[in-house]
Amino acid sequence: MNKKLLILGAGGHARVVADCALAMGIWSSIAFLDDRYPELSLINDWPAIGRIADLESFISEYSEMALGVGVSYESLRLELIIRGQQVGAKFPAIIHPSATISPFSKIGEGSVVFAGVVINVNASIGSGCIINTASSIDHDCLVGDGSHISPGALLAGGVTIGEKAWVGMGAKVLQCISVGPESVIGAGAVVLSDVPANSKAVGVPAKLIS
Repeated sequence: MNKKLLILGAGGHARVVADCALAMGIWSSIAFLDDRYPELSLINDWPAIGRIADLESFISEYSEMALGVGVSYESLRLELIIRGQQVGAKFPAIIHPSATISPFSKIGEGSVVFAGVVINVNASIGSGCIINTASSIDHDCLVGDGSHISPGALLAGGVTIGEKAWVGMGAKVLQCISVGPESVIGAGAVVLSDVPANSKAVGVPAKLIS
């Protein structure tokens, strides 16, 4: 095993990505790019070796990259995939070994799936998504590119989450509900009806606030 992984970003979310990648046992070494470099040079036991702004210059050494930019950076995650791909980088999905993933589901490039997640049959996860700790995505759900399903959030069967949406921690979305692109579901909300694009919904039951 002599594969290397370069993680773009080095904050708290990026450290979870690194820990998840380490648990997979695929990469012999992990390093970070972060625009705080060189002031930031070491993250736990992993080195920061440069700036995200210069990612193209690292492709000869690191052909595989992962997204370490987290909450509120939905568009940036997708932009970084495009930048990396333009110079030949690959963005494998990072999936914790404790996650339960149906072989009939799909997980897009650059997405991360953390510990304790369940993704059921015929679910489809887009590119650059965060499927966070102990969340559950049931059968036939669609999660659009760049979206974030927060820790403990539950999507019942047939739910559609639009691109770059954010489902908050512990939220519940009932079956066959649609959440529009770039919408936010508040922590702990229970969503009983469709949420339009570019909206915010909070509470039990969830109500639109914008």
